[in-house]
Amino acid sequence: MIYHGIKNTISSHRRRYGLMNKIGTGFRRVFRRFGRSSKLLSEMEIQILLSITNFTREEILQWHEKFLADCPHGYMTRKEFILMYKSLCPTDDAERFAGHIFRAFDIDKSNTIDFREFLIGLSMTSTTSSPQTKLRWIFQVFDIDGNGLLTRKECLEVIDIIVRFNQTQLTDEEDHETERLVHSAKRSMMKIFDNISGDRCNALTMTQFIEGCQKDEFISKLLTPTPESENGSTIIQNTENIPIVNES
Repeated sequence: MIYHGIKNTISSHRRRYGLMNKIGTGFRRVFRRFGRSSKLLSEMEIQILLSITNFTREEILQWHEKFLADCPHGYMTRKEFILMYKSLCPTDDAERFAGHIFRAFDIDKSNTIDFREFLIGLSMTSTTSSPQTKLRWIFQVFDIDGNGLLTRKECLEVIDIIVRFNQTQLTDEEDHETERLVHSAKRSMMKIFDNISGDRCNALTMTQFIEGCQKDEFISKLLTPTPESENGSTIIQNTENIPIVNES
C-alpha cells in the first residue's frame, strides 16, 4: 500500500513530531539544482537539511529511506498527496484540506513534493518549531493564489475548511457546535483585518497575519496550540495521524 512505510514511521513517532513558507530564495535555487528523481542524498544536501530543519542526520536518512520506499520516483504528485490524506482520514473535507496543505509543502510550485520539501514541511510544523515559524508556514496554506497577500475571501475559505476538518476528527457528522466554531473562527479572522490601522484593510501581509493571529487567542490556539492549550479542536491535535501535517 502506498505510503505504508511513512504511515508506520509516523505511528511510532507521534509524540515527537507535530502542524502548520517562504524558505530563503537561495535555498530554493540550491534545491532546484538537485535532480528531483535522485535516489541518493549527497553530503551537501544532508548538510543543508541539517541547517534548516530540526532533524538529526540519522533521522534525515531514515525519513529519506521511507520516502523513497513509498515514492520510488523521488517525488509525490498532488494527486498522490491527496489520495494519501483521504486514505488516512476518509472524511468529506479531507480532499479540500489536503489541497490547501499541499500548497504549503510545494515550495518551488512544481505541483509535486520532493523529499527536501517534504522534510522541510515536517520540520516547519513540528512541536519544536516556534509559533512564528508555524504561522509563516501556515501563511502559505492561506495564500491560495500565491501572490504573497491574504484576502478576506482566502482567509474565510481556508479557516472554514480547517475548522470543519478538525471537527470531523472528533465526530462523524457536523453539528451545531461545528457551525458555532466556524462562525467564531471566521469572525476572529475578519477582526485581524479590521484591526489594521488606516483605511479598510482587504489584504494582509505575512507580518500582519502573524501578528494578528498571535494577538487573537482563539486563532492562536486553533493554528498554533501549546501543550497546555491543546483541547482536541486544533489542527495539530486533530491531524496527528496525518504524516504531512503533523506527527505529534
